Amino acid sequence: MSDLLTLSCPSCAGLLEISEGNTNTVCPNCDTPLLLEGVVNRYIIKSSIDSTAAVRIVRRKLEEVSAGVFAECSVRKPFLTYVPFWILSCRVDGYVFGVKPVFKERKVRTYTENNDGSGQGVINRTVKQRKGVRAEEHQISRGFDVIVSAAHLEPLGIPSLGAQSQMGLSGMALGRSGSRLPLRVFDSEKLPASARVVDPAVSIDQAKEEADVFIQRICSGVGAGLEQRSMYLAVTGAREKMVHYPLWVVEYVLDEKTYRIVVDGCSGKVLRGAFPPDSAHWKKVCQILGSVWAGLLPVFLVVIFSGLLVTGPVFMFVVLLIYGLGAVSARFLKMAKKNAGMDSLI
Repeated sequence: MSDLLTLSCPSCAGLLEISEGNTNTVCPNCDTPLLLEGVVNRYIIKSSIDSTAAVRIVRRKLEEVSAGVFAECSVRKPFLTYVPFWILSCRVDGYVFGVKPVFKERKVRTYTENNDGSGQGVINRTVKQRKGVRAEEHQISRGFDVIVSAAHLEPLGIPSLGAQSQMGLSGMALGRSGSRLPLRVFDSEKLPASARVVDPAVSIDQAKEEADVFIQRICSGVGAGLEQRSMYLAVTGAREKMVHYPLWVVEYVLDEKTYRIVVDGCSGKVLRGAFPPDSAHWKKVCQILGSVWAGLLPVFLVVIFSGLLVTGPVFMFVVLLIYGLGAVSARFLKMAKKNAGMDSLI
């Protein structure tokens, strides 16, 4: 997607070529300063980590989730991807009108039978009785920054942001409330040669519809508990901008299987990824069970050669002990084997 806009100067009709996202320029033909209106600002957030740092982050996560497997992995060269998000800002002022039920409490004496059958008891219960309604109005006055994914991010394993989700991902700086990230005007010439830019697939009109649904839902919650509710909202200071957010994608191969991990380029945290099974867990379970059986073996030998096994109670105790330990060991081995064969997902 080209980031250059070709326009004509209103003063001399000369051609203008400006980077998308710029709202101020000067005509190179007549030196007339120009202010562009109705242009969606397009920005980019510079990645705070490089490819080496992304690999280190993945290595630490691998050691945490699947200890000892990084040395056996074949890591491919990480690539930086800039994914687009719409950020729609506005201020909403208005009121929510409705009526609120009014209840009156009164005490009611209730007779019950005692549990021991000795007679009747008295219980005082509080009963609410509706006696009318009261008109109320709740004021709304707040600013909104709604984030909508401008592309389908599911191929990266990342859920899209929209009207149903504004919390972002754990570790993703863009989705945190109140975060202020340094923005730069988008210019493809200043991007790293290996960086990939995802083209927007969601129009500004679609993003506005998502933002409207989100704002309506949040504002309607102000009047929770009101009946016959009506709402009046005035939206002012609406601004839209597109922000390209940096994500590092790291792929590695283990046992001819490819795994992909997505690292946030701003916070440096792992957002999504698949990790190979942890073989260390399987080994620990086997070592623990082996130690238990090795410790009980001398006891069994002493019981057998001492002749105590002839007595009935001792024989039954030994049989039940062996059966119980065998069942528990088999259960633990089955669970450990199942976990050792499953990939971990975050």
